[in-house]
Amino acid sequence: MLSSERSLATPNGLFAVAASRTAWLAFGGALAAALIAAIAGGPSAELPKFFLIVQDAPALILLGLFLLAVPRFPAIGPAAVVAGSLQRLAGWGPAWILAALAMGAAYAGAYLVYRHFALSLDEFMAEFDARIIAGGHLLATVAPEWRDYVPALQPIFRLEAPDNAYWISSYLPVNAGFRAAFLLLGDPAMEGAVLAGVALLALFGVARRLWPERPDAAVVAVLLLAGSSQFLVTAMTPYAMTAHLALNLVWLWLFLRDTRTSHALAAGVGFAACGLHQVIFHPLFAAPFLLTVLLSRRWKLAAFYAAAYAAIGLFWILYWSLLLHGAEPVAPSADLGIAYQLQRLTEMVQLNVFTSISYMGLNLFRFVAWQAPLTIPLALVGFVAFRRQSATVRDLALGIFLTLAVVAILMPYQGHGWGYRYLHGLLGSLSLLAAYGWIWLSDRGEIKQPAIVLLASLLLSLLIVFPWYAHQARRFVTPYAAAAAFIEQTKADIVIVDPSEIWFGVDLVRNDPNLRTSPKVVALFALDEAGLTKLCQRYDAVLFDARDAAQFGIPLARMEATQAIIQHTQDLRRVMASLKCGRSASGPR
Repeated sequence: MLSSERSLATPNGLFAVAASRTAWLAFGGALAAALIAAIAGGPSAELPKFFLIVQDAPALILLGLFLLAVPRFPAIGPAAVVAGSLQRLAGWGPAWILAALAMGAAYAGAYLVYRHFALSLDEFMAEFDARIIAGGHLLATVAPEWRDYVPALQPIFRLEAPDNAYWISSYLPVNAGFRAAFLLLGDPAMEGAVLAGVALLALFGVARRLWPERPDAAVVAVLLLAGSSQFLVTAMTPYAMTAHLALNLVWLWLFLRDTRTSHALAAGVGFAACGLHQVIFHPLFAAPFLLTVLLSRRWKLAAFYAAAYAAIGLFWILYWSLLLHGAEPVAPSADLGIAYQLQRLTEMVQLNVFTSISYMGLNLFRFVAWQAPLTIPLALVGFVAFRRQSATVRDLALGIFLTLAVVAILMPYQGHGWGYRYLHGLLGSLSLLAAYGWIWLSDRGEIKQPAIVLLASLLLSLLIVFPWYAHQARRFVTPYAAAAAFIEQTKADIVIVDPSEIWFGVDLVRNDPNLRTSPKVVALFALDEAGLTKLCQRYDAVLFDARDAAQFGIPLARMEATQAIIQHTQDLRRVMASLKCGRSASGPR
């Protein structure tokens, strides 16, 4: 951790120390990528390592070089003009324009970069649930003839409903509900774009309330968030993370208004935020602010929030039980309440300390690479310089630290994601800390032209880093989008996907929630011999395996599975061969 006293004694001061340490952190990430690639003999098949090597290493090197150069920037250019522009952008009109530009970039990117495709099954299940909700339901009924096949029709991220009479994802419904609203409006891709705009406007509102005498700081906060490649690319996707960011900032805006009405509305926003997809994320953001209320001895307000969040947490923990017990026809009794949630948490706990630390290191390298270059060093400056003076600074930083601590224990492996998505809801916190750093930096004149440096940072981020990451995202998404489209258009009753040698091949198992369209897509490993035989005897079945995936450019890698599952898949392939079932999806072999 930086030391403000020691840093202030250096010739260049606190910002130079923060920039230098961030630069060397970036170089450390690039070096880690080189070592991993050397050991693996090329890009690793393990996703966090693959991303670090292929996507992040070039950005980290560029980031490090920029930050080492920043304290030595010469006094060039019309600094007064740039600084004056920050003041002119400090109204709601310019804020709306900036939000509209970011929304336009995210919406265009949903098609041009992300191909209007839900890449991971996390994203697909948001689309899956949205279609159910848009149809006026919270659960989809499974026709009796398909109930035995539900585990193969959707092998992961599916709620375990009794007798497979219903199906829906194991995620909470609010993000899917937002997406369903835009689906009914004609285009679900608008969801991420609109929520990105909400996040920027709410961030501006929070910043103006924090610094009414420093409108430039509000502009800096918004520009740094809008200049984050993670912010822009994630808004192109169905992930719940953009909604987390937007609702966290709306909650903070209402909380800081500090009226009875605003606190009541904040509790309502908290209810929605806890139900976005997993309960845990929003409380980690809000808890430090509520602790400050308690320490300030505002007993009535503390009691209100304690009661509100206890009720909110209990409702969402019991949501699935309530939903299934209210289903028509009434579902059999199922324990999907507190015991179910405790079991899920127990299963998620990572007890291997080395694995947890290594994954979290990769996650943080990726997070640094995907932000605007000045964001991390300015946030460090803001925290160090104001942590003793401002409860808000402590609360913002503590929310980030709490989230990192919890995910290090429960979910150190991120898997898919653009940047580090488990910190996405805290990007607003990071931008506000950076704006605190901007106030400290600009007041002390550590660098000759801070506005020019800010402009250079944004140009580097938006003209070089963001296009690089947009290109990488499209390059990664395209093979899966093409394969999924091919499967969807296959002329057959059933497509049997054998993902055992396809990198993330299970993500290609996708079905309409109402099972009204053909082909039905099933995962081979999730079938038993009797079920496979019945499918082969009743339906025209096609097999999609590694040979087919390779034709679309999907990398091949052995599926992470137990030896028993691998042996089971091989046995089922022999059964298919004996039944002469499963003609090749792409033609004769």
